[in-house]
Amino acid sequence: MSHDVWVLADYDFHPDEPTVRVFRTPSTGVLRLDDDVAVTEAIWDGVVLRHYAFADRWFKVNITTDLDGDLVETGDADNRFAVNCDIATPMEREDEMTFAVDLFIDVLIRADRVAYVVGDEDEFEEMFATQMFSPREARCARGGLVDLLELVERGRLVPWLNELVPFGPTEAPEALPMRRAPIPRRLQPVVRRTWSQAPTEP
Repeated sequence: MSHDVWVLADYDFHPDEPTVRVFRTPSTGVLRLDDDVAVTEAIWDGVVLRHYAFADRWFKVNITTDLDGDLVETGDADNRFAVNCDIATPMEREDEMTFAVDLFIDVLIRADRVAYVVGDEDEFEEMFATQMFSPREARCARGGLVDLLELVERGRLVPWLNELVPFGPTEAPEALPMRRAPIPRRLQPVVRRTWSQAPTEP
């Protein structure tokens, strides 16, 4: 069996940007990777950032923990959170690459797993007005927000994430620097699959 370290590249496209963000995780930090779910973790600024992407959900989840797997808050004094959820198109996967489009709305959750704020809804509406994403994507984004908030308000989000990959002591690798790349065709407006068809509508 080969023990070579490979790198998972996560293409995260923000439609108001001219390039795509590429977050790279060494294979030692890839906890799960299949056509349904991708879970990675790496150390950023002294905390472990665990990232979840789903092929059947219109959101992604970033959660920060210490090396023992306990939630920790980051951010400034007025805006601290342990979970940062991005409303986004469902994950697409090709080999050691994943792809999604960020749809601007964020949900920030405190370490108590109860208190949360929804951010950037105004930006979502502004970007929709400029046709950065399609009416179908906008409808599914709003449905994804409802889906996500239901999990949060029922206290099910973190337990559900733990069921996918349990939290606990970790030897997560140091994060690799983010890169910028040309926008892949599969993420571009009009031609991307979620623009006109949404097989995973919430």
